[in-house]
Amino acid sequence: MSDLRLQDKICIVTGSTAGIGEAIAVLFAEHGARVVVSGRNETNGHRIVETIKGAGHTAAFVRCDVRVDAEVEGLIENTVNTFGGLQVLVNNAADVKRSHGPQNDVASLTPASWDDQIRVNLRSVYLLCRLAIPRLKESGGGTIVNISSVGSMVAWPLGAAYLASKGAINQLTRSMAVDYAADNIRVNALCPGWIHSAIESERIAQDPQVVDRIKEKMGIQRIGTPREMAYAALFLACEESSYVNGTTLVADGGWTLQ
Repeated sequence: MSDLRLQDKICIVTGSTAGIGEAIAVLFAEHGARVVVSGRNETNGHRIVETIKGAGHTAAFVRCDVRVDAEVEGLIENTVNTFGGLQVLVNNAADVKRSHGPQNDVASLTPASWDDQIRVNLRSVYLLCRLAIPRLKESGGGTIVNISSVGSMVAWPLGAAYLASKGAINQLTRSMAVDYAADNIRVNALCPGWIHSAIESERIAQDPQVVDRIKEKMGIQRIGTPREMAYAALFLACEESSYVNGTTLVADGGWTLQ
């Protein structure tokens, strides 16, 4: 087997202009994939594509706000028009900033905020899969990796909409795995724990002691990295996980063991 685990595979990674999504896009390209970087931040998106191309790999940027149906449709169509098909979809886009915080308990959460978080975190996964699955079938099969969260399995204060959306992603993943296995389409979820992204760096700067409080929950006494999550996503996307379908791969440093 080639060391390039996604050689010539056409891959979309949503929310890939920063954090875990960026790390996934870069690693997939390193493993031979033709990657579509996608997100709202055009400056970051073009920078990441140039970095990938500068390393001798293949990538393109397609701006997409997953809250806007027409842009989601355009993401799929632009990918197929640019590269000629689709074999891998990574649903990473999420409203991480509102994963916890003021007015995120049910009694305080406004219907508009609930709807917006569900639209970004959950509805976008449904819509992207709905549009991508026919393209995967045209390619003879493929893989879908839904980026869920440790929050799909454990709870924390003031995270009602985020936690609900991530729990639903796990069950949606299982449903699609059952429905499309006969089409040679595998669907799995990755559940990261606490990962050191730019957003989390802002949180740490505001509350330095949060690191020690959260590390107490983990068997591995450190914060995870986006690159570590990218390797987990790579496993789920490539043929080395060909007998893995409908699972939730937990990469949380042992958080859920407590």
